[in-house]
Parts: sequence; structure tokens; C-alpha cells
Amino acid sequence: MHRAARAAASDEEASRRNVLLAAVAIALAACVAGGWYLYESGRAGRLAGRTIALQERLLATTTDSAERRRALEEIMRGIDRLPPAEIRRVREALFKRVNAMRMESLERFAAAPPDERTALLDEDLDRIRLVRGIMDVTDQGGMRPFTEAEVVEREQRRKQREEQARQAAAAAPKPAAAPRQPATPRPPTAEQKQASEYIDALTKRAKEKKVDLGRMFSRPPGRG
Repeated sequence: MHRAARAAASDEEASRRNVLLAAVAIALAACVAGGWYLYESGRAGRLAGRTIALQERLLATTTDSAERRRALEEIMRGIDRLPPAEIRRVREALFKRVNAMRMESLERFAAAPPDERTALLDEDLDRIRLVRGIMDVTDQGGMRPFTEAEVVEREQRRKQREEQARQAAAAAPKPAAAPRQPATPRPPTAEQKQASEYIDALTKRAKEKKVDLGRMFSRPPGRG
């Protein structure tokens, strides 16, 4: 009897030991996984920061075609190693920089003498080509296009929202129509005149040099 009791106690102790060892192993695995996740997240954040700094330097300096190509290849390699969230951060930094560049170019053009403006436009067109190159290589990191089914679903949702808005507008009580006054056109501000003059000149020069401005560069600041 004593021998059986001792054997049972030994088996129970072994079972508790096995449970404890399993719990320790699970805890260690969780710590390792958590540490790896933090390490990878930090590494991705640092790589995204370096990629942003590289594209900033590339846009801020004048480089020859070989150096520019090497920088673009380095940016693309960085993008290929980044998760989608960090890729978005890189591209958002690029869009912010592009908007600042557009305002800088407009102000510089407005302040320049007429005989210096063509050279400034050529510099802007060269930077636009560079920006479009950066946009191309930063779009290599898994920005998945919409499937046909997703496109159809998005279009259906859009139409549904429009129909709901139309029905709500039709059901709303109509206020008494006020007598219509002829609209008085507002004269353009000095800033709007400068923006229009710059965009017209840039567009004309781009056509002469066969440079595609793209949507981000062909609209005056502040317009949709």
C-alpha cells in the first residue's frame, strides 16, 4: 500500500512538474515572439525613417543621372522590405514634401525677373520628373490593386449613398424660395493670380519639353 501511495505521489509530482515546464515554455515563447515583434516593428520604423530621409535629400540636392538612379534603387529596396503601414508613412511624407515644393516654386517664380523664369521652370520640371520617379518606386511595396469584385462593390455602395442622399433631399421640407440675386463675381486675389500665371507658364513649358506634369502638378494650390 505504501509503495502504491508513493508511486501515485511521484506520478502527481511529475505531472505538476510537466505542467509547470509547459507553462514556462509557453511564457518564454510569448516573450520571444513579443520581443521579435517589437524588434521587427522598430527595425521597420528605422528603415522607413531612412527611406524618408533619402528621398528628402534626393529632392533637396542636384545629382547626376547615375547618382539619381542609385538613390531611386535604394529607396525601392527599402520599400520592398517595409510593411504597408510604413510604406504609407513614406508616401505621405513624399506628398507633404511635394506640396511644400509646389508652394516654394510658385513663390520663387513670382519673385523672379521675367528673363530668369524659363530657367526656373526648367528646374521645376526636372524636379517633377524626379518626384514622379520616387512615386513609382515607392509604389512597389504591395499596394494591392482592387479586384473587379471590389470595384463593383465600391460602385454599388457609391450609388446607394447617392440614392439615399437624393431620397433624403426629396423628403426634406422645401423652404420658401428667396428671390435670386445676380451673382457678383469675386475678383481673383493676388495669390490666385500668381498661382494661375505660374501654372499656365509651367504647363506651356512642359508641353514644349514633352514633360508629363501629372495631376499633382497641374492644378493651382487650393483647388480640388
